[in-house]
Amino acid sequence: MKQLKRCPNCHTELKLNSDGKTQYCSVCNYWTKVGTARLDSIMIYA
Repeated sequence: MKQLKRCPNCHTELKLNSDGKTQYCSVCNYWTKVGTARLDSIMIYA
């Protein structure tokens, strides 16, 4: 399963939670399930 390597908000390297199901950013508190990305915090400009 693919994982995000960098936080989409602050570009810090994401860490894997101890349960192995969640990735998190220690800088801005962004979190996501492994293999997905939360789109609510990503803004897309057209």
